[in-house]
Amino acid sequence: MDVTVVSASAPVQGGRRVPASKSLHQRALLLRAMSEEETRLEASEAVPGDDVRRLRVALDALGPRWSAGALGGSRERLEVDLGLGATGFRFCMAAAALRPEGAATLVTGHPSLRARPHAVLRRALIALGGRVKRRHSGAMRVLGGGVRGRTLSLRADVSSQYASALLLIAPRIGGLELTLLDRPVSRPYLELTVQVLEAFGVGVEAEGLDDAGGRIVVASAEPRADVFPVEADASCAAPWWAAAALTGGEAWVEGLPAGSRQADTALLGILERMGAGVGDGPGGVAVVRGGEDLAGAGSVDLRDASDLVPLVGILAAAARGESRITGAGHVQHKESDRLRTVAAGISALGGRAEIEGTDLVIRGGGLTGGRVDVAGDHRIALAFGVLGLRVPGVVLHGAEAVDKSYPSFLGDLAAAAGGSGAG
Repeated sequence: MDVTVVSASAPVQGGRRVPASKSLHQRALLLRAMSEEETRLEASEAVPGDDVRRLRVALDALGPRWSAGALGGSRERLEVDLGLGATGFRFCMAAAALRPEGAATLVTGHPSLRARPHAVLRRALIALGGRVKRRHSGAMRVLGGGVRGRTLSLRADVSSQYASALLLIAPRIGGLELTLLDRPVSRPYLELTVQVLEAFGVGVEAEGLDDAGGRIVVASAEPRADVFPVEADASCAAPWWAAAALTGGEAWVEGLPAGSRQADTALLGILERMGAGVGDGPGGVAVVRGGEDLAGAGSVDLRDASDLVPLVGILAAAARGESRITGAGHVQHKESDRLRTVAAGISALGGRAEIEGTDLVIRGGGLTGGRVDVAGDHRIALAFGVLGLRVPGVVLHGAEAVDKSYPSFLGDLAAAAGGSGAG
């Protein structure tokens, strides 16, 4: 559907309420399923996105509890559909291998998800004794049983999700020593995996993740936690920080501590470089205050926070001067080719953006209204939706893509345009 964004009648002000962290939530859901005890997840009351809902349903079908040495007690043939959720798809590939011996699971999803690269994880599970076959459709057929922990080497230059999937099932396969063959992309997401494992009482040693050849060792254990608090999602908070900077307002997000280790908190430092103010707010959250205008960000390496490519792109398009986004070539394999989709969106609004190798170069200024095709990508819809608060006449084609991570975003965006506070 097409949605015309209403530009802000006043600077965006106040606190926002966003869904719980998708990354933390999904990791906790998998570890909860691998426990023999119940874990209560304390999360935002905001409606979670489709990715979290689908993973919860899938794990309930596979388990939902650890029993007699396996995930669930049924050998029933199952099919789990993860929609567009790559994290959930990969976590379910690993989880399905924990089902009772011979239990068959077809892990599937939207055609664009099935077409994304999953071979690194499939080969790794096979190396650990698993039985995983790729169907012609791209769906994965996984047979339960056979997976045992050992020393394993893994590529991490395309996605950190392969490693996270293996590390999360490691406590139930006898432990795992994982060596990364290159410097991992999206390193903070691996650190979140370590954080959640430790919160569930699992011993973890990690070293050298900033370099090629990093190593993570996970002990054999029963994951167990009575309560796991899930922070607000930094990826859903980041658009509101950007909105404050773009409109000269002041905004913060409830339930997201300023010291959060989520990757997209990196936007706070980028906004400071561009001239926005960042300080402490109520309850220890970060507050962003917009200035008179924004300066170009210069060269920004987003290897560790690649989900920020669309937001940094639109901020740069609205700023003075030139910005260059580097280190994020792997976003060409996300829900869309994000380098091309962001460049096309900026160009559709009269801006100037081009791809040089795997860099995205934006020259700020000249923005007008126009129609942006979000290409089924929730991050594109979030970013250009926020830009529409400043640039009148922005139309989002395919705006419903936000349901993947932030179902209430379009309503919250309309409220922000009217100058309202907490959403």
